[in-house]
Amino acid sequence: MEEAIKRAKKIKAVLTDVDGILTDGKVNFFVRDDGKIDEFKSFNTQDGIAVMLCHSAQIICGIITGRRHPTTVERAKNLGFKYMYQGFLTKIGPLNDILEKEHLQADEVAYVGDDITDIPLLKEVGLAVTVPNALDCVKKHAHYITKRVGGDGAYREMIDFILDAQGKLQPLLEQVEASAWTVGKKPEMQLVTSQEGIN
Repeated sequence: MEEAIKRAKKIKAVLTDVDGILTDGKVNFFVRDDGKIDEFKSFNTQDGIAVMLCHSAQIICGIITGRRHPTTVERAKNLGFKYMYQGFLTKIGPLNDILEKEHLQADEVAYVGDDITDIPLLKEVGLAVTVPNALDCVKKHAHYITKRVGGDGAYREMIDFILDAQGKLQPLLEQVEASAWTVGKKPEMQLVTSQEGIN
């Protein structure tokens, strides 16, 4: 845990997978009125507040996911994720793009993922995070494993951990309790879509 705290103190950007992290990993299909098959996702509102806390703490938030769906894009835009890379099963490219755009080093980035496509990023970033129901081969690359599972506040737990390590969480909580919290400005989202992933 001491090593994870040390790593968390340096974090300036947090990147995340979607399915299995921001959601419970299940894909729910339904038939639309036009007869086409579509899907819906359930997101946790506590994770949404986590993104807003990051805005206040000047921590950049981004998504790198192998799936493509407008629901995820809309959720990311509403919360103020600065980066949204969808359809990327190979995720190192988006990471390097963000590092270049933000003038960051890999050890200043945290990433949370739960499946094999996340392993290259977990090995590359400064703080590698996963969830308790991740694959064992993923867990062995994590510096921190959340207590909460994906879709049930795991992302929020990670953000709280980072903010607490940096000494920013308690001041933000005090601002909220005093009705003095000012959420930082949401950035304009940069959306990049690849066709290598899954619809």
